[in-house]
Amino acid sequence: SDQEPPYSMITLHEMAETDEGWLEVVQSLIRVIPLEDPLGPAVITLLLDECPLPTKDALQKLTEILNLSGAAACQDASHPAKHRNTTAVLGCLAEKLAGPASIGLLSPGILEYLLQSLNFQSHPTVMLFALIALEKFAQTSENKMTVSESCISDQLILLEKWTENPDYLKRQVGFCAQWSLDNLCRYNKGMDLLQSNHCSRELEDTVLVARCDASSFESVRCTFCVDSGLWYYEVTVITSGVMQIGWATKDSKFLNHEGYGIGDDEYSCAYDGCRQLIWYNARSKPHSHPCWKEGDTIGFLLDLQEKQMIFYLNGNQLPAEKQVFSSAV
Repeated sequence: SDQEPPYSMITLHEMAETDEGWLEVVQSLIRVIPLEDPLGPAVITLLLDECPLPTKDALQKLTEILNLSGAAACQDASHPAKHRNTTAVLGCLAEKLAGPASIGLLSPGILEYLLQSLNFQSHPTVMLFALIALEKFAQTSENKMTVSESCISDQLILLEKWTENPDYLKRQVGFCAQWSLDNLCRYNKGMDLLQSNHCSRELEDTVLVARCDASSFESVRCTFCVDSGLWYYEVTVITSGVMQIGWATKDSKFLNHEGYGIGDDEYSCAYDGCRQLIWYNARSKPHSHPCWKEGDTIGFLLDLQEKQMIFYLNGNQLPAEKQVFSSAV
């Protein structure tokens, strides 16, 4: 997190300091980010997060340029990348903006566009990012009321049935729909409504499924300490995106807004299957496993007698990692 950003990032940041430049950056993100690249949504989030906050005039101009509506959501259905990128941009902006700016951005046309994107005719990834965008807008209380009073509940009830779908992309949609029913809409199972800004991540009722779509580096960790023996757990990845998963001691830092997660200090080590890296002390080295994909199972072995960690991808192991034990007390 102490490294200087690349030159291209600095250039985009400087370009976005004017309304015209910011609009060009946003339109380019919508136009060029490919659907198939698992890093695509992360790139959109990262670049928009690094850009200055847009002015009221820039937001108004963007709304006019995009000209979103329910009908627009049905256009170019065979080319979903544009819609995925548009919904991802809207979600990022909704998270960055506060109060009146977020309320103003959620125009009737944009609300119709997001709701229409939840129909079964849409590509599942468009549905997923439309759901996330609606959640982000609902972080503002007035928007939350607007969204919850729309026709969204009926569609969420249908999408919730995808929570155990064998298609992992649809399973993500089902998980988000379930969370929205419990926390965003008045239709729920008698649970108290949660304010999403009080949570750094969403967990299923089983506390075994974790999700993160924030721009910060969120973490989920177990607080049960072990100091002897042989320990092993597995993770099934529902998405092929960027994650660092591994083992940590009690001294490891988890500072989401500073970019610290597992593998980012000397007290933890992490496996990154998207970028094919092992992380220790904020430094990485490549590993020989292929990129993970939806449905892959990652294994994590901790051998406290031999002082080593071993990572597995679908049963195929990597050489042991031992760096953390030189720092562990």
